[in-house]
Amino acid sequence: MCAITMPTKLAAFAWRLCQSILHHLFSNGPHWLEFVSPEISNEDYERLLTILLALWSAKNGNLIPEKDRNEKENPDLDQAMMSKPTVFPTKNRWIPPPMGLLKVNFDGAFDGDGKKGGIGVIIRDNEGFVWGGAAIKIDNVMEGNINEAWAAVKALTVAQEMGYRRIILESNCFWVLNSLLMEDVDDGSYIRRIVEEGKRVMGELEECYFHHIEREGNHVANLIARHGVIMSEGDFYWKHDYPKFIHQSIMCDAINL
Repeated sequence: MCAITMPTKLAAFAWRLCQSILHHLFSNGPHWLEFVSPEISNEDYERLLTILLALWSAKNGNLIPEKDRNEKENPDLDQAMMSKPTVFPTKNRWIPPPMGLLKVNFDGAFDGDGKKGGIGVIIRDNEGFVWGGAAIKIDNVMEGNINEAWAAVKALTVAQEMGYRRIILESNCFWVLNSLLMEDVDDGSYIRRIVEEGKRVMGELEECYFHHIEREGNHVANLIARHGVIMSEGDFYWKHDYPKFIHQSIMCDAINL
């Protein structure tokens, strides 16, 4: 394959995106891309990526100016974000964040029989590019609520440690998001300590907003969380890329399938 002179994040994602779009155009699309790539110049390859990314952006609605798109979906979003953090409801599909913010989706999975938990975190920008994420295994979990609370804290921590300071925290775990906004949490001392840790991490961020989404729209984070439960190895973190087992789900969100 020819050398690619473009940012690593774009190259890794665009290569997979090319394969996905071509697969939907005709069945041998990905094989054709593999076959011709050694024969085309780097300049022509970048043109191909530009065309396919433009098709994806048009289908995903990203060619609509960011301000107009936000106003169409939620006319009160800009004004609300100027005030104190609030849990904003969203639709049952993943929607890219406004430009300049990263959306951090999280979820927790719980195996009551084995008292094991898994946490899934995925971080994406306004174009659907993956900036990072994590699959985390939690042992000796006594109840699902504890695991969900830890999932929120881990999501905040992953974003903070990767250097991302302006985020939207999104999940189908409404009570967790709401707990992070409450001044005092009267839900048992252990969960209260978890929430307080989440608030501490929030204090280290420049901006942190909250969105609640239905489970269907949080399926990537849920898939990662379920993987975390069954992992035999240690915790798995990634940046500017993602593991293959969530590739199809990432593509579905990216092109609104």
